[in-house]
Amino acid sequence: MTKLGFLRLSYEKQDTLLKLLILSMAAVLSFSTRLFAVLRFESVIHEFDPYFNYRTTRFLAEEGFYKFHNWFDDRAWYPLGRIIGGTIYP
Repeated sequence: MTKLGFLRLSYEKQDTLLKLLILSMAAVLSFSTRLFAVLRFESVIHEFDPYFNYRTTRFLAEEGFYKFHNWFDDRAWYPLGRIIGGTIYP
């Protein structure tokens, strides 16, 4: 057997390796795309980071989880308002 015999992979292993490589490249590309705005413009809110997410994060950090979970935001879904704790993703 040659020294490069270990490089021969079955079709299933090649398929799995290719899928893993593509998924890894997509993850790196998406992370670097999100990081590009932070590196170039610092921490400024852009169209990809809605102001609602900024306000909810700030409220959670300042007021705590209990108040956040019971928070009624009258500026979201205007004019109806929104119960944040029951409608936001975990």
